[in-house]
Amino acid sequence: MRIESLDKLVLEVSQKTGLAGDKVRQLIGVLTAMLFDERTGGFSGFIARFREKGLASMVQSWIGQGVNEALPREQVERVFGNPLIGEIANRLDLTPATTATAIGATLPGLVDGLSENGQEPRGIPESLRHWVAEIADWLGDLGKFGWGAVTAGVAAVGGAVAGGARTLGHAADATTDAAAGAIRKAGGGIGKWLPWLLLGAVLVVAFLLFKGCTKNSVETSASATNTAATAAVSTPSVVPTPVPQGNASVSIENVSGKAVVSGRLHSDAEKAKLLDALKTTFGVGNVQGDLAVDPATPPAGWLDKLIGFLPELKASGAKLSLDGDRINVDTSALPEDQRVALSDKLRGIFSDFEINGLWDKGISALSSLKAGFSAEDLVKALNLAGIHFATGSATITHDSSETLRKAAEAIKATPEGTRIEVGGHTDNTGDAAANMRLSVERANAVTARLAELGVPAVRLVGKGYGQDKPIADNTTESGRAQNRRMEFKVLQ
Repeated sequence: MRIESLDKLVLEVSQKTGLAGDKVRQLIGVLTAMLFDERTGGFSGFIARFREKGLASMVQSWIGQGVNEALPREQVERVFGNPLIGEIANRLDLTPATTATAIGATLPGLVDGLSENGQEPRGIPESLRHWVAEIADWLGDLGKFGWGAVTAGVAAVGGAVAGGARTLGHAADATTDAAAGAIRKAGGGIGKWLPWLLLGAVLVVAFLLFKGCTKNSVETSASATNTAATAAVSTPSVVPTPVPQGNASVSIENVSGKAVVSGRLHSDAEKAKLLDALKTTFGVGNVQGDLAVDPATPPAGWLDKLIGFLPELKASGAKLSLDGDRINVDTSALPEDQRVALSDKLRGIFSDFEINGLWDKGISALSSLKAGFSAEDLVKALNLAGIHFATGSATITHDSSETLRKAAEAIKATPEGTRIEVGGHTDNTGDAAANMRLSVERANAVTARLAELGVPAVRLVGKGYGQDKPIADNTTESGRAQNRRMEFKVLQ
């Protein structure tokens, strides 16, 4: 990655986040070390983590040609995990929210710059080695926060770079000290030999630095300097035992009517319960794969919900993975009506989970917008989308994240100057004044989330209408559900 590209990236991230350049450089060093950690598959393994979370199209936009797709904060939290983000935040002296936002602002450009011409890089570029070295002393602490099976793996990358630099620095100091000792012993003849002694010291230091930059390991020799360098850049002889990830996880895919399962659960009892349910749903001979058991993994509190949802996965091609309180579903192989029905069922059972890959009429319409679509086309699509809130509050539920991300992408693609009103509406249950306040708060919550996802705030206007503009009969539950809505329109 070219120096000028790095400087441009630092400037862009600083402008987006308000962070000082040195903080951005430290963050780039951390992300670079993680990108090239061989113990988690190197660059390919890092990218695979995003694909496993259903973000294949997003990450491909960074590697391929064209505009890099934005990485929202909530997606950063899904992929990295809040504990790891918190530790990075602590080291950078930032808040976790700011750190997650900064990672989202940095990673697309960093991956883009590293994968020139769409090719995956094979190692840390020289332009980034020093940035990794600067933060290598604390990289090893990040492994315990659940990035794959890493413990010392992340540190191995940064440590090899930084350790080599530190050792070479010590070797250079030792060489200089030796030269100085020789000068002192030379006494009165120093004037004659001083230039040659200094030149010799410089050449030795240059030789050591050259070896440190161009080799991954240094062969042991009788020289104390070379021995020290070897110790710094060799793989540590003791690797800490990996700390288990904190979440129970299950992945199920319907392959031609057979359930292919994998994951990790707390106990043999949980494993047996799920496998029995899978055999009941799909047939005894139609369950493949296995589940690991790890007592260090907390019990799966969602297991009964998952078992209740299994019949929905009988559609061939359906895929679902559940990790903690996050779900990724892939219904792309199903017909449109089945995609919508399965997503609605999943949202109903796991409404308090963050779900990626949900499909409804709004997401379908937003995904189908053609290049050059009008603001009116956009509004029609937005008004088909469901944005959900916790009962009686303006807290947007996790299952709305995908809808809002799609909405933000579409709004950002409209011509400059397009302004969208986000209108909040309620049913007529309760006090009219309270409903008006709630509708205003919900409208503002949506505009704030869209702004977090990159929509310029000046292009959004939140407005509450309370219960005054129903579109269905408030005497029925289905009618009230339709009246509780967000409605978008174009402002002239």
